[in-house]
Parts: sequence; C-alpha cells; structure tokens
Amino acid sequence: MGDMNDISGPLEPAKPIRKLASDADRQRVCDELSAAMSRGQIDFTEFDERSAKAWATRYREDLVPLVADVHDAPEQIAGLPPSGPVAETPVPFNQHSPIPFAAPGGGALTPRQAVDRVRSRITGDTNGSEFSFSMMGGAVRKGDWLVPRRHNTFTVMGGNDIDLREARFEGGETEIQAYALMGGINIIVPEGVRVICDGFALMGGFDSSVDKRCTIRPESLPPDAPVVRVTGLALMGGIEVITKPRAA
Repeated sequence: MGDMNDISGPLEPAKPIRKLASDADRQRVCDELSAAMSRGQIDFTEFDERSAKAWATRYREDLVPLVADVHDAPEQIAGLPPSGPVAETPVPFNQHSPIPFAAPGGGALTPRQAVDRVRSRITGDTNGSEFSFSMMGGAVRKGDWLVPRRHNTFTVMGGNDIDLREARFEGGETEIQAYALMGGINIIVPEGVRVICDGFALMGGFDSSVDKRCTIRPESLPPDAPVVRVTGLALMGGIEVITKPRAA
C-alpha cells in the first residue's frame, strides 16, 4: 500500500493575483483619452464611451485595452509594469532619469544657458496673438509667433496646440488662460522656463510634466527664469503643459 501522503500528478501553478484599479489609475486613463482626443486619435463619442468604461473597471489589466491603440505604453498608464520597451513619452520628471540633450557646441544645456536662450526671445513687442479658439476642430500657435503677456485659448470638442519653443515673448512673465470643454489643449514650453500650473479639472485632467529628454530640473532654474503661468478649467477634457527641448 502506498504512502497516503504521496501527492501524484503535477502541482498547478498559483494563479497571479489581479491588481485592483484605483481611482488614480482610472483618472490617468481618462487623462490619456482626453489627450488622445486632442491629438485627433479618437472623437468625443469614443472618449465618452471609453471614459465611462474606465470608471466602471475593477481591475488594472482591464484598463489597458482602453488606451492600447493611443499610447505606446498602455500598461504604464493603467498602473502595471510595462510588457516591453517603453517609447519616449512625456512623463513627470521625478519618475525617470533624463536623457541628455545636446546643446550647441556639444554637451547638455546648463540651467543658465537655457534661461539665457529664452530671455533672448523677450522683445518687449506688443500686439501679439491674444486669443485662440476652436470648436470641433483645432487651433495652432507655433513657430516664430509673438506671445503677449496674456493669451487666452478656448476649445469646445476640439484640440488646441500652443507651442512656445520658437516663440517671441512680450515680457518675462506670461499667463495663458486655458479652457477646454470636452476637448484638449496641449501647451509646449521650452527648457529654461519656470512653469506654474494653477488650473482646475472637473471630470478631466489639468497636468504639467517634463519630457524625459530634458536635462534640466525645474527646481534648478535661476531666480530670473522666465515664467509661464497656466490657469483655467478643463471640463470633461484635458489641459497638459509639457516642457520639451527646443529640438524635440
């Protein structure tokens, strides 16, 4: 008679534990969906449907399909470890080590160089573009354009892009009042600018981040760094302020 304590047959491997989604995970997915709508990847109907599914989702892994076709690292958005190489995407600066960006003449930009480069674009000229608006479409301000001390940008079910990297500035302090209703606004700021985000989001996102190709930490900027203050409201939409190298 065999030993009754013997166990015959292979043991079944333990099933991995499914991680529950948090409200922060769901909000991150909705923010990415809002950004995708502003980029023209999805329309408002898709945004509305996917956002509703995100808030009803119980497990993190079930959030992944909602952003898999609009983001290169959907697992990261859903709060899971990436399944493969992660593409370069704007992320909060304190989560990733920066990749050096070469300055003219070789080497990475110093905070002083970055600030001086931006300050050289302050002309004191007036009559800059004070207003940008889109409805079910897009408004773009980029290249060599004049930014007044205050610029107002609005979008309704559309997407606006405000790129300050090659812009000229009226003064050292600029305020951008941004309002997104069921749409998205992307504001790109060059290195050497101090960004202050003072907006509000309702069923949407209002975020500031630093592209990981940047070499300068915001807290290392000298006191005379130009300032861009972004205020406003994102209602069922998204407003994102991204600091990027000028050549990115």
